[in-house]
Amino acid sequence: MDYRSTLEEVKILTLQEPYYPPLEEIPLARPLVLGNGRILICEDEWGTIRDVYFPFVGLENHGHSVRAGICDLKGSRRCSWLFEWSPVQRYKSSFRREFTRGAQSLAGDRKLDEEAVVCGLISNIGETTFRSTSMELEIVVLDAVHPSSNVFSRIFEVKNLSEANRELRLFSNQNYRLLESKIGETAVVDRDVLIHYKRDRYILHGSDPNFDQYAAGTAEWRGLEGTWREILEGGELSGNPVAHGSVDSTLGWTISGLGPGQSRRVQMWIAFAKSYEKVMSAHRRLKKVERASLYRTSFNFWNSFLERICVLPEAGLMSRLPERVRQIFYRSLLATVAHMDINGSVIASCDSDIRQFGADLYTYCWPRDAAWACIALDRARYHHLSCEVFDFFAKTITDRGYFLHKYTPAGDFGSTWHPVPMIQIDETGLPLFALYVNWITSRNVWTAGRYFGSVASPAANWLLSVLGESGLPPPSFDLWEERKGVYTYSACTVYAGLLGASELALTLGDDAHSDAWSTGAQRVREAITSQLYDDRLGRFRRSVEDPAIDSSLFGVWWFGVLPPDDPRVARTMEAVERDLSRPSGGVARYEGDQYGGRMNSWIICTLWLASWHAAVGNLERALDMIKWCADHAHPTTGLLPEQVADDGSPRSVLPLTWSHAAFVLAVLEYLEALGKRVGGEKEVKEGGEGR
Repeated sequence: MDYRSTLEEVKILTLQEPYYPPLEEIPLARPLVLGNGRILICEDEWGTIRDVYFPFVGLENHGHSVRAGICDLKGSRRCSWLFEWSPVQRYKSSFRREFTRGAQSLAGDRKLDEEAVVCGLISNIGETTFRSTSMELEIVVLDAVHPSSNVFSRIFEVKNLSEANRELRLFSNQNYRLLESKIGETAVVDRDVLIHYKRDRYILHGSDPNFDQYAAGTAEWRGLEGTWREILEGGELSGNPVAHGSVDSTLGWTISGLGPGQSRRVQMWIAFAKSYEKVMSAHRRLKKVERASLYRTSFNFWNSFLERICVLPEAGLMSRLPERVRQIFYRSLLATVAHMDINGSVIASCDSDIRQFGADLYTYCWPRDAAWACIALDRARYHHLSCEVFDFFAKTITDRGYFLHKYTPAGDFGSTWHPVPMIQIDETGLPLFALYVNWITSRNVWTAGRYFGSVASPAANWLLSVLGESGLPPPSFDLWEERKGVYTYSACTVYAGLLGASELALTLGDDAHSDAWSTGAQRVREAITSQLYDDRLGRFRRSVEDPAIDSSLFGVWWFGVLPPDDPRVARTMEAVERDLSRPSGGVARYEGDQYGGRMNSWIICTLWLASWHAAVGNLERALDMIKWCADHAHPTTGLLPEQVADDGSPRSVLPLTWSHAAFVLAVLEYLEALGKRVGGEKEVKEGGEGR
């Protein structure tokens, strides 16, 4: 798969049905994402930092490019950007044994034998290897975000591959768009730090050893390209200490006397704050203590986070999964959490390249996507995280009890292509169902009670109030946000939401509401089975008016309208597999889909079919489809795209939170089904021995 395809000039389609920016032949990617709920750093496939979100995950992208290069000061006197060296990116998985046992530093001799290294570990430390045969250098960049401080760190390890002593200059160029604009920014050197700031947004750069060269200057304004020109053309920086307006900055570190085979390290940290005093305080802490322990802190924190999987009933079966599937499962948990803000927002994707084709972004919180993330996290027993999302739901639900199309991470109403009243009804049914999933997986009555009045009751009352005489919900946009009508998937989420709310009300002693919502749920269920099932086709229809086959019809069994082995469900899912399977091995959304290319496979659609196969006992087929998704994750970092083209290459954004949430759910549902089979085989064996 080629993740480095050149972006092609495209046209914007008119707002006909459906409207899409053309994404054919345009694989977008952020193979490395690192965050902590307040900041999110995203790197492109060339190792350049492109997205820098602060103080919300997904809002206020101050990024444009932070990229590094190196100059040979003696031999060839050549300077080069590192991205020109075809980097290899991954999340670091091999560590010195002493680091895993408590050593603070990642430093160590690369010639250590295998006994001194532990491999196959999961971490949130990015590792990008740049190697140039012409310059005879190898540079490994280790990136990490502190789990609780607004600090990002980079370690550059420069290794001399030649037979001669070297005089080098490593440099890093910073070109931000503070508050998403180049206008009115300042870059200033203050003793041992460089600060970019605008209004109350401060980004500080410090290092160990201290930088010995620097320049602040004008960039992307009236023909001036930036301070990086100084070092690329002459190997030196001017030492200009301050610039304002449309600016960039470059820092340099001279590396002298680097012998053959020797390595030298430079650590640079970037701190974020809303004032000069706070960002300088963070720098002083880093300078004194935290810089040495930051990578160890990150490693321990995220390994401790993943250890919670041990409490799952399926934990004992994890070893039966293929190694690649296990890796993507753990990476999916980390990727889902990386897209979460501490205020409860869950953005669809951090990949900002999508804006070039639609003049908008995926960095919004869709209640639908957030609810799926909640369900996956609750299924994996991360109940505290789903509660943060319920807080966000409680703040954004309308007075009438429904959710709007999408929201910014700050909780404001986001941009939309839905006309008034801007309702997509599954985005109210699904959050309600997610709250019920939290209850049945956690049995935490405190959470159920806390959000019953602010989310469950108003949402259920509104859903009940809009049901038509037919028992179906009113027309609204479908889950794909393309067409307006009465859709099977949407009706299933309304059924599941009302039934879940009824169970919550019963738990809390609100019998009147429980009865009303239960009755409403049964009305919806009867309407789905009588009005959305087509006897002539022998399967469910996409909507009342549309007989098309659609992968979202999995909702009939997944939301409990009918059991997965019901013949009507089986024929529907068989039709999905027969009509929507693609040459690459995945599953498309529906026939004729044009978003991102003709009938691309979607990770979520493939996993929905895998879950059905697991539910009816076709475990081998289920695992094959899960493996297909794992095989089409980014080959070295494991992040999942939204779509996969027929040639196997990724399409649209990478990563997509929904893809990762669906992967977590599909794996756990497969393991649950496997556990039942293993348990049944054990009972049969023990029964035979007893006889």
